[in-house]
Amino acid sequence: MHYKTNRLNHDFQIIHFIAGSCHTADGAYGILHDLREDRDNAIKSFEAGRLREKAKRVRAERLLKSEDEAQRLEGQADLVEIEAYRDTVEKNLAAAVAELATIDRCLAAIEPFRRFKHLPDAEAFEAAQSEEWKLELISRAENSLLTTGMIPTEHFATMRLHPAFLEEILPAIEETRQMLANPGGPEVLKQRLSTRKFDLQLLLGN
Repeated sequence: MHYKTNRLNHDFQIIHFIAGSCHTADGAYGILHDLREDRDNAIKSFEAGRLREKAKRVRAERLLKSEDEAQRLEGQADLVEIEAYRDTVEKNLAAAVAELATIDRCLAAIEPFRRFKHLPDAEAFEAAQSEEWKLELISRAENSLLTTGMIPTEHFATMRLHPAFLEEILPAIEETRQMLANPGGPEVLKQRLSTRKFDLQLLLGN
């Protein structure tokens, strides 16, 4: 169930469904980097919001001194509005800070396992693409074989576009097909799939 409660993403979502869905530490680093930048910018924006709120309050208090009743009412309305949103704004800020702390905890946990940490971020993000996509394509194919017994044509076409298709992806798919054809094969495959090379939850000690 996805609900916001002042968060962009809850810790569970980050650990299990977003960064945790990656197949490599470098892939997770790229996603976490994007999440961190977004939350960091959000926190910085709160300060600008506070300044705008102060300016709005000053203007509202000036309106309260107006001889025009409509302007006084507008000033009162602005002050009521400021107070109405104050609690939500503070909760949003606290949630963003907490979310950023979780992201930083995840980044610290995966850092020792990054293959391309010696590269500048832009180069590291690019270098991680091939392995991450290869493992993702294999994983999707395995899911298809486990659930429907076949790989959709569109997905097979996508796999063929990967440079490692003939040398690594296709052999992995054939191995999965053969495993499923053997008695007890599906259970063996499920057990193998449950043991991931990159497990963010395990790295965090959860």
